[in-house]
Amino acid sequence: MSTVSIADQIKVLVELQHLDGEIYQLRGRAEAKPAEAAALKAEHQKAAQALQAVEAQHKALDLKRNQMEMDLGEKENQVRKLQGQLFQLKTNKEYTAMQKEIEGLKADKSVLEEEVLKLMDEVEQMKGRLHSEREAIKSHEAVLNAALARIEEEIRTIQGSIQQLRSQREAMLPRVDRQILSRYERILEHHEGLAMVPVRKGACGGCNMVLPPQMINEIQMAERLITCESCARILYIEPDS
Repeated sequence: MSTVSIADQIKVLVELQHLDGEIYQLRGRAEAKPAEAAALKAEHQKAAQALQAVEAQHKALDLKRNQMEMDLGEKENQVRKLQGQLFQLKTNKEYTAMQKEIEGLKADKSVLEEEVLKLMDEVEQMKGRLHSEREAIKSHEAVLNAALARIEEEIRTIQGSIQQLRSQREAMLPRVDRQILSRYERILEHHEGLAMVPVRKGACGGCNMVLPPQMINEIQMAERLITCESCARILYIEPDS
């Protein structure tokens, strides 16, 4: 280790840190993309479920209308049947009773007719709403597909950039002492891509802990790697500081 220039190693590590910082940032962006795609798909699924609910309501209304029209037809048949039987009755009492029954059926039929007309209006309104929802879901699906294609392209672009940075990183590694590199990479992994930080205004650039003057002097001397006592990152002083 005595033959290794710590000052030179720090310069290389700072370059390496810039690359690793970019790599970690890009990796974070790439790792966030599947969640972004999942959120878009969930939103589309929600819209699809809303459409299914409208379709179910439309179907239920249509079935109800059909049933009421059948009931109305049955009332009409009953009225015709009883009217045909009126002239077969032998007493006024029977005639009056049947006439009363016919009037009751006609009243029921009139109520049913109003309800059927009302329901037909509801069905037509629901049909219009259903058409709008279906057009909206088509539009939403087109937007979703475009967004997913964009995300896939962004992932490919990010991965390409990461690969380029990793190639640059590999080219730099022979310039770093093996033991120093091992130490740097342990810190890098532990601190999510930030192993080296500059001293800024007498404090650690990673955790902002104020550094003792003696420690700053040691960092300037560059005789050994100095790490922050709080966050354990490697400290260095920028040339223009």
